[in-house]
Amino acid sequence: MKSKKTLFFLILIVLMTQISVYIFACTGIIVGKNLTTDGSFIFGRNEDLEPDHNKTFVVHERKKNKPGDVFKDESNGFIYKLPAESFKYTALPDVTPKDGIFDEAGFNEYGVIIDATVSAKANEKIQKIDPYVENGLAESALTSVVLPYVKTAREGVMHLAQIIKTQGAAEGNTLVIADKNELWYIEIYSGHQFVAIKYPDDKFSVFPNTFFLGTVDLNDKKNVVASEDIENVAKKAGTYIAENGKIHLTKSYAPPFEDRDRSRQFSGILSLNPDAKITYNDERYDFLQSANKKISLQDVMKTLRNRFEGLGYKPELSKADKGKDGYKYPIGNINTMESHIFQIKGTLPNEIGGVMWLTMAAPKFSPYVPYYGNITATDSSYHNTDTKYNENSFYWVADNVNDILDKSDSKLQNNFLSKIKSYENKKIAEQAQLDKKIAKMSAKEAQKFANELALKNGKEAFDMVKSQEKLLKNK
Repeated sequence: MKSKKTLFFLILIVLMTQISVYIFACTGIIVGKNLTTDGSFIFGRNEDLEPDHNKTFVVHERKKNKPGDVFKDESNGFIYKLPAESFKYTALPDVTPKDGIFDEAGFNEYGVIIDATVSAKANEKIQKIDPYVENGLAESALTSVVLPYVKTAREGVMHLAQIIKTQGAAEGNTLVIADKNELWYIEIYSGHQFVAIKYPDDKFSVFPNTFFLGTVDLNDKKNVVASEDIENVAKKAGTYIAENGKIHLTKSYAPPFEDRDRSRQFSGILSLNPDAKITYNDERYDFLQSANKKISLQDVMKTLRNRFEGLGYKPELSKADKGKDGYKYPIGNINTMESHIFQIKGTLPNEIGGVMWLTMAAPKFSPYVPYYGNITATDSSYHNTDTKYNENSFYWVADNVNDILDKSDSKLQNNFLSKIKSYENKKIAEQAQLDKKIAKMSAKEAQKFANELALKNGKEAFDMVKSQEKLLKNK
């Protein structure tokens, strides 16, 4: 019996070691509108977990809810009582609801955007004082119970805060809630502790899977929303660290800075600002970064694909690479199921919200495709819910192309990447004219126009990836 138990634990350790390659791998980016080349707020994220994990792109229609209707997260039992009405919103859900819906990122009909989430975890001492709530709010449900019920970004922050206060959080997370007027960055630390800041217009940030906020003025109610016990919990845990009379949130709540987070933040900062005065061995990097040059949408795409180009490190692209000398964990890793970038443009009406640029599977060898926020339809290639390869699924075809090219020579890789960038540059150039056109339309006309574009762009991009898959199979 004892030997069987020993064998069981050895197997468990091996499995956990393998799984640990895939967890806590997302990377987010924010660029303030005063730093972008076109004056738009740009933010986005690689949604990373594991290879071969299907995602879809859908629109949840506005609907009436009956008294007593609830949302239930099948993955942990979290229950949310539904308001009388749910607003329309776009989403990027998983295909196995019993393991969590993971609607992740999207626009609602009032132009509010949620980009959720980059997973994180408080240090062990904090968790003992304010542990995560087993059936509390998790990433798997967050977008589903916030985005359909708010009309502004600030309202979204307050709505989220109320859920955490009353029902608790099941895990740590960082995320963005934004609209045409404000962008909020939020860190959920422990079972009931969080801080949200109104993001400045003249900074940029790269944030992998840990906490990054330094000191904030908790009395600045206009620009900061925080849980009531954010200082008390840290003091009780014995982790409270203050600078200039204010709590330093990262030093008080975060665990040690892991190398897989360091490698991504370091390479991301240098990708967006090559002149940044940082070294790999710095204790930590400032969350709010400055840059002397404007940052373009293409720069953000390039950063989400980053594999240490020009930095001298090799990208860890398999379990066999982990721990090898010279290898580091990249932003553009093999565990990405989808990647998205939002642009909020002041010239567009609230109901349009802006544009989301979406790749299915890893963006390294998959194109970013533009979609307005007011759409009610997506191409059928985004709707397939199979958990194994399907030739009609955008995700599965793009995932297959990424798999093949990751194992191919640089010539094949560069040829397709060149096609992708040519496509993206064309779409970015077209977008400025489309924005002017759609801004002059009535809401009904604009939605029809956006839907037609969405179906056209989705089919066009899928056909491109499908053609590449066929070409690679014939090599």
